Amino acid sequence: MEKIAFWYGCNVLRHGDIIHACLDVLRGLGFDAAPAGGPDYCCGTVKDPNQTAAGGMATRTVGRFNAMQRERVVAWCPSCHSHMHDFMDRANERTFGMTYFVELLHEQRAKLKPLLRNPVPMRVALHKHVGFQELVPVNRLVPELLAMIPGLEVLEHEHVAPGYMCASFAGLPQALKDIHSGMVAAVRETGADAAVTVFHQCYRELCGLDAAGLAPVYNYMHLIAKSMGLAYEDEYKAWKKDPDAAAALIGPERIAKVGVQFYERAILPELRKRPDVS
Repeated sequence: MEKIAFWYGCNVLRHGDIIHACLDVLRGLGFDAAPAGGPDYCCGTVKDPNQTAAGGMATRTVGRFNAMQRERVVAWCPSCHSHMHDFMDRANERTFGMTYFVELLHEQRAKLKPLLRNPVPMRVALHKHVGFQELVPVNRLVPELLAMIPGLEVLEHEHVAPGYMCASFAGLPQALKDIHSGMVAAVRETGADAAVTVFHQCYRELCGLDAAGLAPVYNYMHLIAKSMGLAYEDEYKAWKKDPDAAAALIGPERIAKVGVQFYERAILPELRKRPDVS
């Protein structure tokens, strides 16, 4: 049994259902998968303007993965995966292999297919970005994985967003508007039942389309989990659809852990945000 570390990153912490589903899939495929993520395993990309801080975080994280003595680290977050190759291991010796989660699923697709027992009758349009393709061709690999789900059809369309994920355009509202509008148009023109994202950051952005009633939106792992019979609740979508009830749904204990001020300053405005597709 291969021992791996599942590096789920920092920003996916709003999506516990995705983290748990990924771990279930990895273990179902026969891996000894140890989860690692959060601030203690940050890739440092959030500190890129301060190279001293970013370098320190990179050194700490590589050192912790080395100490785990796992054969390879499997990254969920595209930022973490690309940052490991472009920055983290340039000044730090790593003793583990690196694989992106989609690559691993595709590599293990013969073992994955029998786990996808439950039909998911749906026609979907994949949310694609032009970036990240040289490192991992996710725009090809994810549809091939989804095609193994009984009853699910991935529809072809021409819309491909710039960059490698929606979060890169947080400070460019017109660019995000174009991305959102293009995705809604792709869903409508193909007659798809839903849009499906590869990355959780894109899911967080496009989830606003679902909340606004413009198009149902899922991450591809939601569909794989559904076909496997996993019943994790997508809490983030529920919070997004009803921001006024989000505090009660999240609960005071979890809000206290991140801090009431942080929740009100950062989380609640994110939940209230709706895409501009006018």
